[in-house]
Amino acid sequence: MPDASFAVTAAQPARIAEITKKVGDAVKGGENLVVFEFPSQRAQTVVNEAAVKTADLRVKQAQLAQGRIRILVSKGAASRSELDEADRELEAAQAELGVAKAAVTAAQAQAGNTIIRAPFNGTVVERFRNPGDSVGPADEQPILRLLDPKQVQVVVTLPVADVSRFVVGATARVVAETQKETALLHVATRPVPETGAKMVDVTLAFDSPTELPPGTQVAVEIDAEQRLNVPLVPAIAVLKDDPAQPVVVVAAGDVAQRRPVVIGLVDGENIEILSGLKPGELIITQGHSRLRDGTPISVSAP
Repeated sequence: MPDASFAVTAAQPARIAEITKKVGDAVKGGENLVVFEFPSQRAQTVVNEAAVKTADLRVKQAQLAQGRIRILVSKGAASRSELDEADRELEAAQAELGVAKAAVTAAQAQAGNTIIRAPFNGTVVERFRNPGDSVGPADEQPILRLLDPKQVQVVVTLPVADVSRFVVGATARVVAETQKETALLHVATRPVPETGAKMVDVTLAFDSPTELPPGTQVAVEIDAEQRLNVPLVPAIAVLKDDPAQPVVVVAAGDVAQRRPVVIGLVDGENIEILSGLKPGELIITQGHSRLRDGTPISVSAP
């Protein structure tokens, strides 16, 4: 099954401060999942805040100096060049403050990554970490994985010859080793095979939300074309010692007879016989693999 999930990972080295959910918990979109602490970010925040305070003090001092010189210039006690220098100092101080504040804003934006929220409604299906663990982008496993049951699909690879036997919307069933009950699906897409292709991927969607985690290996049965009033024999009756020529063993009077047949549709219990049998013939279904043409048999009424 392809992913229909969201994996929580750390974009940079961090410490997990909080994990709000455990495996099996339902989650609503927007809820907090994981809270990180970034040691490097805390240190940088201290540096940025100190830079803002230093730059702000420089601006205030430059403003006071500029004000004093303006008064002195008006009284003829200071030159115009001194006022120009004071103006340049104030501009430089204000520019420095702008850069320091921008660094704080950028750090605050980065701090938004400290909280990871659920992007959709779902269920936590895996959790590999706990609060206090150190994590990073190189970790092989995610911190936790959130599954959206409504988006889980199954992809099966089938021979091109079989794809034409069913249509989009055809019903299907899926069984996983981890579950006892069969889940119902339907064919969601049936792509047109590329020229020369021998296999094609078919996508099936669940009729109701599933708890199967992404990547689960499953067995799938797709309902292909249906035929009415056709001759069927139990699947165990057909012998395939030679895969190219299946046979059934019939009771021809008091001897056994191996009869080549042409088979059609097959399900888990029965096989359609297109040719090779006549109506009313008795088929042997037990011990028949050991019977050869002409082997004496005894037929009794049930």
